[in-house]
Amino acid sequence: MNRLSSQNRKLVYLGLIVLLLIPVIWLGRPADSAQTSSGGVLAQLRNKHKLGETTLGDVDPSSATMNLVLLGMRGVATNVLWLEHDDFKTKKDWPKMRAAAKSIILLQPHYLQVWRYQGWDLAYNVSAEWDLVKDRYYWVKEGGKFTMEGAKQNSLLPELYWDVGRILGQKVGRSDEWQYFRKYFKEDPDPKFTKNGIKGPDPEFARDPSRAIKDDDNYLCAKEWYFRANEAEAAGQRQHIMMKMLFRQYPARSQFDYADALQRDGGNNAFTERSRLAWDEAYDDWTTKYRNGKPGFGKEEWESPGGTIILEADDSVIRELARKDSISETDKRKWVDQYQKTSNYRFWRLKAQFEREPITVKAHQEIAEGQRLFKDGRHREAIDMLQQGMADYARALANYVELVDEDLTLEEGLMAMIYWRYALRLLDLPVPEQHPLKALEDKQKDRVPDIERRFRQENGIQQN
Repeated sequence: MNRLSSQNRKLVYLGLIVLLLIPVIWLGRPADSAQTSSGGVLAQLRNKHKLGETTLGDVDPSSATMNLVLLGMRGVATNVLWLEHDDFKTKKDWPKMRAAAKSIILLQPHYLQVWRYQGWDLAYNVSAEWDLVKDRYYWVKEGGKFTMEGAKQNSLLPELYWDVGRILGQKVGRSDEWQYFRKYFKEDPDPKFTKNGIKGPDPEFARDPSRAIKDDDNYLCAKEWYFRANEAEAAGQRQHIMMKMLFRQYPARSQFDYADALQRDGGNNAFTERSRLAWDEAYDDWTTKYRNGKPGFGKEEWESPGGTIILEADDSVIRELARKDSISETDKRKWVDQYQKTSNYRFWRLKAQFEREPITVKAHQEIAEGQRLFKDGRHREAIDMLQQGMADYARALANYVELVDEDLTLEEGLMAMIYWRYALRLLDLPVPEQHPLKALEDKQKDRVPDIERRFRQENGIQQN
């Protein structure tokens, strides 16, 4: 090299620079935003593993945060935003708090806990700060949409899909305001979702992960998000929320919630063929088959200290599993039983079987109709209908005695009995000592006073 002239050395250096630029360009060429498979090797890997941060430029360019970002102090910028976020929350300045949260995730788009915490905070904590139910629902939606955006940017993480399912299922369907929230899910109170005088859902919230509104029920949408969470986990991404077996039961449990909600809501959906079919699907999802050729929850295989187990396992299945793992049938049955107890598998299977029986559906219909007749002041008709409903309910329970101690089951039976007795007293008719649900009443005597109080509250009856 020393023998080369100064000009020749410069040419060699230039050639080496050009040569080194070739792998740099090959590795680092930016991707075309419209084509996910374009760009260099690094760009394609970032896209494949969802590690791109193309939204970084959305940070307010005039803010102090952007100055810190440009100086390479992203961590410091994030801490500053967290302090601002907490300050706005203390002052209950919700719009600014929401804006600060958005800025945080622009700087940390792949930090799971940011998405989980902020989504939960908006849907559960911020919503509780408002007095009007419509305002509470707005912030529940904000938390749900925030978490949906997190799932979109981090599509490999099952926790975020699960969190969306929890907001749609538990917050909308089980909170103190569930009757309003479930109605708002179908008919949003925001005027901008009303067309031609007809209220509709918020399409950014009432949707499944594919962005297609397949049903206007929050539990069915939650089921889709839980199912996507299971798919993400099955693809190899571990979740850190709960035991794997419990995590994977949520799509089926959402179907249980949907079937139960049809009855809780009352109206035209209660105790109809639609309700029975919903319980049918719940039973299938829980036990043997799911859609797309996937096995039901009960047919999935789980690894236990006693080898592979299946929850929906009869003697022949246990025998085969024991043979494959070279252990005794007694030990294999012990582990199957333990995992069934962990997931409460046998109870939910029995519950679905009971609810889809035609005699159960008939009893539900008769009891609900009897209570409606009572509230309409048609007490003699109510007595006849309630007597028939109680008789059918007793026949339905005869084959499912394990459910007698289950809260919803016994409350429905005892409430029917209380309506029947009160109607008899209003007409000055004798109240028979014996009735179809006498055995249930004798077993659950301690529960009767509480249910009587509920009866009086529902009907505006003062305690004598």
